[in-house]
Amino acid sequence: MNHPAPAVPAGRTKHRSSARSVLFASSVGNFVEWFDFTLYGYAASAIAATFFPSGNQVAALLGAFAVYGVAFVARPLGAVVFGRIGDRRGRRTALGLSILVMGGATAAIGLLPGWSSVGVLAPVLLLACRLVQGFSAGGEYTGAMTFSVEHAPDHRRAWYLALVGSSTWLGAIGATGVVLLFRSLTGDGFQTGGWRWPFLIGGVIAVAGLLLRLRVDETPVFQAMARTQQPARPFRELLRGHWRTLGILFAYFAVLGLFTHTFLGYLPTYLVEATGFSPSTVLWLTTALNILTIPAGLWLAILADRHGRRVQIRIGALAAVLLVVPAYLLIGTGNVVAVLGALLVFLFAVSLLSMGALSVLEMYPTQVRFSGMALPYNLAYAVFGGTAPLVSQLLVEGTGSLLAPAFYASVVALLALPLLLRIPETRGADLRS
Repeated sequence: MNHPAPAVPAGRTKHRSSARSVLFASSVGNFVEWFDFTLYGYAASAIAATFFPSGNQVAALLGAFAVYGVAFVARPLGAVVFGRIGDRRGRRTALGLSILVMGGATAAIGLLPGWSSVGVLAPVLLLACRLVQGFSAGGEYTGAMTFSVEHAPDHRRAWYLALVGSSTWLGAIGATGVVLLFRSLTGDGFQTGGWRWPFLIGGVIAVAGLLLRLRVDETPVFQAMARTQQPARPFRELLRGHWRTLGILFAYFAVLGLFTHTFLGYLPTYLVEATGFSPSTVLWLTTALNILTIPAGLWLAILADRHGRRVQIRIGALAAVLLVVPAYLLIGTGNVVAVLGALLVFLFAVSLLSMGALSVLEMYPTQVRFSGMALPYNLAYAVFGGTAPLVSQLLVEGTGSLLAPAFYASVVALLALPLLLRIPETRGADLRS
């Protein structure tokens, strides 16, 4: 005898649809941000050849990496502007503005004239676009995380954070896939103009993201706060009442930013120089690892929701101190299996440390949550994240040792370790209090 399938309550269907909308809307801007940063790293040699004078390849590459890092200088200003908007006017308003600005700047890079056309104006225009991208990124990642976590059920915050965080790696994977596609379609023409198309595609994705964000509601946590409190002066409150927390979080994001942007922005170039692998081999290898990071991060999120966040942060911090030099030694062997193991070490440390972003959000009251994450995140990424490719390349050129970037990363992680160990367990914290 057949029984009719039980009807799904209308409220449950609506909830699931709302959750999907929130996650897509939160993730798409983060996807575009990391799509661009990864794309810039993979196209660094083509960008150097296009926007800087020919004749000195090392100087041109250093110039391209310098522009990569300078974009991070604008991120703290973006954190102040978008953090204030997010804490006073709402998370959704800040996210809509940030993705609009980001998409325009990303697409513009694909249209800029090169050195052969306008001379010194070419790198100046590239720098301007990167500064605008950095400004918009100052509110993007932190806003997306705040928005998703404040929408999440209390017992699934790590899961929501991991789903949105996976858009970081999806952005990197998307950039890698697009670069591989256009390399295969254009061949040697990728260096002379084929690299522009991926940036235009990033602009189109940003427009789609803006439309998604306009269709979702403000977070319940912010709405509840807005009904009972006057808009905060977030940065004044942070500096008066949370300055110790800001210091701890600066150290945390310094380590996370250095390792993340070393992996995404510098290691593709380093692998070619240190191992002799072809650029295509490096792209395929890093793409496979980025894909692997997504299920690993989701699994760690399940553990964090069940057992807490602090143990993962501590293990990740210790890995950052102890394993980075051995990882670079493995890369130096040129053996594919050894190189794969070294890259897994980087992803292991970054994946574990990433759960600290949830602790950051759970440590603050609602009226300063957006700004309280945006300020230390963007300051630390400006100093350590954005400069990672440039500093690493300068250390190699200055010392003649391919291990110099490894010792730099280890020392930064070691100095930050005492503060990272002080991040408290925040599982079960009430976001509304």
